[in-house]
Amino acid sequence: MAVLEMLSDSGKAPATINTYLAALKGVALEAWTMKQIDTDSFQHIKQVRSVKGSRLPKGRALERHEIRSLFFTCESDPSSKGLRDAAILGVLLGCGLRRSEIVALDMVDMIYKDRALKVLGKGNKERIAYVPGGAWKRLDKWVEEVRGTHEGPLFPRIRRFDDVTGERMSDQAIYHILETRRVEAGLEKFAPHDLRRTFASSMLDNGEDIVTVKDAMGHSSIATTQKYDRRGDERLKRASQRLDIAD
Repeated sequence: MAVLEMLSDSGKAPATINTYLAALKGVALEAWTMKQIDTDSFQHIKQVRSVKGSRLPKGRALERHEIRSLFFTCESDPSSKGLRDAAILGVLLGCGLRRSEIVALDMVDMIYKDRALKVLGKGNKERIAYVPGGAWKRLDKWVEEVRGTHEGPLFPRIRRFDDVTGERMSDQAIYHILETRRVEAGLEKFAPHDLRRTFASSMLDNGEDIVTVKDAMGHSSIATTQKYDRRGDERLKRASQRLDIAD
């Protein structure tokens, strides 16, 4: 209990405290198995309950004007990187992919007849990500005008002097691309994962049900999907205005 009090006093979030607690219980189990602690001590640790509570979610959804600025910045770049980065941005925003998922895409993962991508997500689970019209147009332009349809990474590394390689990019490369375009567009800080949050919030704002959004994002739990909702106070304000109980 003293450990829980210390963690709570440090200002750590309930989820973080519960992660520490689970680790401590795991260590206690090992210690009890190796006869390093007695049964009473082990049972006492085992019965410590998880901490209740929650924190406001981190991250944000991008505004429409920010999205337009990012696309404008990419599409004003006459190099091959401009077309590639616009396509990457379109897929991230239009499909809600993780950085690891977008760099893992190969040319063979483009499903032309459905305008979709075959995505390998967490837990080695495959899903189909349907690409919105504007994002598909940018993706198709990148393939037709620069990349070509040969085998290999869908979004390869581009070296200096516009040298389009066959090398796969890293997760960190996506971060660098987005940060570069953010600075060029003069926008406030955002994390790459905020594009995934933007996708989720936009889907929910368009009236899609939470199960559909969960499946689109490759989540195993609705609770995880709910954490991505960044529609903010405006959503609550609109809901309040629609509630005319006192009228």
